[in-house]
Amino acid sequence: MRLVIIGAGSTGLAAAYALRTSDLEVVVLEKSRGVSGRAATRWRDVSMGEQTIRWRYDHGAQYLSPDPAAPSARLVRDALPSGDIVNLARPVWPFDDDGTLRPDRAHAGAGVQWTYPGGIAELGHRLRDATPGLDLRLQTRAERLVKTDSMWSVETDREAVEADAVLMTAPAPQVADLLARSTGLAEQDPLVLALRAVPYRSQFSVVLGFDEVLVRPGPAYAYVNAVDHGEAGGRHPVAWLAVESDKPGRAPEGATLLLIQMSAAWTADHFDDDPAAVVAAAIPSVEEVWGPLPAPLFTDTQRWRYALPEAEVNGAALRASEPEGLFIAGDATAGKGRVHLALEEGLAVAERIEAWFQSPEDKAGATAV
Repeated sequence: MRLVIIGAGSTGLAAAYALRTSDLEVVVLEKSRGVSGRAATRWRDVSMGEQTIRWRYDHGAQYLSPDPAAPSARLVRDALPSGDIVNLARPVWPFDDDGTLRPDRAHAGAGVQWTYPGGIAELGHRLRDATPGLDLRLQTRAERLVKTDSMWSVETDREAVEADAVLMTAPAPQVADLLARSTGLAEQDPLVLALRAVPYRSQFSVVLGFDEVLVRPGPAYAYVNAVDHGEAGGRHPVAWLAVESDKPGRAPEGATLLLIQMSAAWTADHFDDDPAAVVAAAIPSVEEVWGPLPAPLFTDTQRWRYALPEAEVNGAALRASEPEGLFIAGDATAGKGRVHLALEEGLAVAERIEAWFQSPEDKAGATAV
């Protein structure tokens, strides 16, 4: 019996991990060169004097913030290697739409802010390594699904992969596009519509590296233009400004690394700009919050087309597809772009998948081979 998982982000890998002791053969297809999805870490080797120093930065999700009693926390803390995990526990200061800092509304950092010295992408690496026998196929793009009476064929840019069931974990618009290109899914048209109805915010991440310690505008790890710690953004071009070098293993001593996430409106205005233009346009807005900045030693950008869902997909439409062996989980089923929620969606859908394989009477015209 085979399950194909499309996407090696937090949800897909958590589901594969949860099914590691089942009798299923699990194949994970990932279009990129690595795992972890938007729980992403990038590195840059920078010449500094006579040395070349490696800087690391989390240019998507910033950290893990589960409830300590939640399934995602138990997974990360108790099931996976966690001896080097770090809880930042640093304060976050909101700022108003004009850039004015509001320390009176500071979040004291008492909650969980977990990260790894090697970057948040370590989460995906550890899930992968803790899943023996996982058939992970990188740089393999799923292009179409074909449904027969009892099987699925996942057609990729390399080959077709046969499966009894399929789990799709990409952002909702990408899942909708793939399903719309598929055959034998006429009965799933409401599912495509439900997925397309989920709005997403795009977001540019901007990285600024400095070869000096910058004086920050206040004793906070990060500054957020939001009502409640990023839950509801304001109108400033900067949505999130963090001192990435506060995390261990990110920057050399005596240096500062800033990670900025721009607002959805600003990102839309600059979506097609080249990286240099993005940085040049972002810095004045960053300075409205931080104050004057020296010339950076290096810069980087990342454009996230589907960064954050703004609503939860219709659950009834999703469940209607599950008797056919078609499962969907991820940030759209969680309704928020949070790594810990993505993990929990993966763990939850794994339970439903295992039950589906064990209960032939629950299948609507599809019999597991």
